[in-house]
Amino acid sequence: MVYNLYFKLFLFVVFFLSTLWIYKVYINDPKHKVSGKGAAAIIASILALIWAVRVPFLRDREYDIDTSTWLSAVIAINHYPDKLWTLLNYTDARPLTVFPLLAGSWAGMPVNYSSAEIIGLLLWTGTVLLLYQVCKLFAGKSLSLVMTWSLALFLGTICHIFAAYNSEHSSIFMVTAGVALFFLYVYRRWTSPAVATFAGILLGSLVYAKFQNAPMGLLTGAFLLLAMAQRKDWRNIAALLVGCLLPTVLINVFYGLRGKLDVFWNNYFWNYFYYSFTTQFSSMPIAERFSPGRVVRFIFYATSSGIYVLTLAMLAVVLPVLSFKKWSSEFKTNWIPFVFTFLLLLLSIYAVLQSGNNFEHYKLFLFVPLLIFNALFLSVTQPEIRKYAVGLLLLGGIVQTAVSLKYLDQDIAYDKRDDIDKKVVGHIVQNSRSSDPVVVWGWRDGLLVDAQRPMGYRDVHTFHFSMKSPLVPNWTRDFVEDMEENKPKIFIEAMIRDYSERGDVFLPHDKVPVVREYVQRHYRLVRELNGVRIFHRKEAPAISLLR
Repeated sequence: MVYNLYFKLFLFVVFFLSTLWIYKVYINDPKHKVSGKGAAAIIASILALIWAVRVPFLRDREYDIDTSTWLSAVIAINHYPDKLWTLLNYTDARPLTVFPLLAGSWAGMPVNYSSAEIIGLLLWTGTVLLLYQVCKLFAGKSLSLVMTWSLALFLGTICHIFAAYNSEHSSIFMVTAGVALFFLYVYRRWTSPAVATFAGILLGSLVYAKFQNAPMGLLTGAFLLLAMAQRKDWRNIAALLVGCLLPTVLINVFYGLRGKLDVFWNNYFWNYFYYSFTTQFSSMPIAERFSPGRVVRFIFYATSSGIYVLTLAMLAVVLPVLSFKKWSSEFKTNWIPFVFTFLLLLLSIYAVLQSGNNFEHYKLFLFVPLLIFNALFLSVTQPEIRKYAVGLLLLGGIVQTAVSLKYLDQDIAYDKRDDIDKKVVGHIVQNSRSSDPVVVWGWRDGLLVDAQRPMGYRDVHTFHFSMKSPLVPNWTRDFVEDMEENKPKIFIEAMIRDYSERGDVFLPHDKVPVVREYVQRHYRLVRELNGVRIFHRKEAPAISLLR
C-alpha cells in the first residue's frame, strides 16, 4: 500500500505544503525570534514526520551487503563468551559501527534488517538534533529550523540503499557530535575539562567507526586545540589531548596483554591504509579518484541524491561570493568558523572520493558539512539574497523528494542468487544448531544473517586473501587460529562467478594453499548447490580408554 502512487502523492502533498508553510513563515518575518518551546515543538514535529514516513517503508531484507556484515558481527558477539575480543576483532575493524546494533539486540530487538534500519533512523534523529544545535549558534533559531527541515525532507524519502544501516550512520552522528562540541566551545557554551575529555574521547574514537572519519576527526580536534590555545585554556588542552589518546591507548593495552599487538595495527591501520591509498581494492588510479569528471558522475549524477547535492553545492559556491564583503570583514576577528567549515566540507568530499569505490552510501558524508557551511554563510548574507537562497534550498529539497518518491519501489529486480541463498540457508539450518559457527568463503554475508549462525572466522567475507597485500600471511595465520578455536561445523565455498560479490575476480578457497590444505584435512564435501560447495567438519576420532 505504501508504494501505491496515490499514497506517494499524498506524502508529496504533505511535504510540499509543510515546505511552503516553513518558507512563508520565514520569509514573512526572517528576524522573528522563535521561543525555545516553539523551536522544540517544531523540531519534534519534524522528527515525528520523518519517523511516520520512514517506518511504513521498513523491509526485512538486504538492500546493502554491508548491513549483513554488521548484523553477522552482532550474531557472533552474542554467541562467543569473550565479548570484548569479539567486538574488536569480528567487526571488520569498525566496532563502533556494530555497537549500536549490538545494543539494540541487548534491548530485545531481533537481529535483522528492519531493526538495523530503525537503529540507523535513531542515529539520523540524533544527527538532525545536533545539526540544529550547531546552526542555532550562528544562524539563529528560525534559519536553523529551515536548514533542519531541508535535511528532514531528504531523510523522509531516502532510497532504500541510503536507509540500509551502514558505517556512515554512526560515523556521521559522531562527526556531527564532535563538530557540535567544537562550535559550542567557540561560542563559549562550555569550559569544563570533563567536557573536553569527553570531546577528546569522541574524536579519538571516530576511527573505530570508519577509517574515512579520521581526517574530519583530526581537523575538529586541531581547531578545538587552536580555539583553546587562543584563550590560553591549557587545562582543557591537556584534557582534550588525554581524551583523544585514551581509546587507542586502552585498545593497545588490551591487545598487548594478549600478545596480539600486531593484530590491532594490521587490521585497524594497515588494512585500511592499503584500502584507501593504494590500488589493491580499487584499480582506479589515485589521481583519477579526485578528477572533476568523477566528481560529476559519482556525486551529482544520481536519482538518489543528485538534485539535493547539486542544490547544496550551488549555494556553497554562490553564497561566499555574494556575501564576500560581509563575511570578509567579520573574518578578521572571527575567522575560525569560516575556515573550519570550509575545510570540513573539503574533507567530506575527500572521504567520499578517496577510496576510488563508487559506493552510494559514501555520499551520505556530504550533507551535514554542506548544510553547516551554507548556514554559516546564510547567516552573514544580505536579507534579500538570503530570501532567494532559502527558496532555492527548499525548492531543491522538494524536487529531490518528488524524485525519491518516484523511485522508492518495493520491487527489486529478480536476482537468481536469492534462489541459491534459500537453498544454502536451508541446508545450514537443517544441518546445524543455532550455536554452531559457520564459515562462508566468499562475499555473501547475508547467508549468516538469514541462517542466524555465528561466523566461525573473524571476517565474514574473505576477499582479502585475493589482494596483493603484505598482510595476507597475517590474515592466513588468523584464519587458522580461528578455525582451530571455533571449529566451525560448516564451511561454504561461495566464491563463484555470478554468485558471490565480485566472484569472478576473487579467489576460491582452494586457490589459497594454506586454506585449501586446512579444509582438506578437517572437512569433507557433502553437497553442491548450483555450484556452491558445502563442507562439513569431520568428526574427531573417539579416544578409547580400553586396551
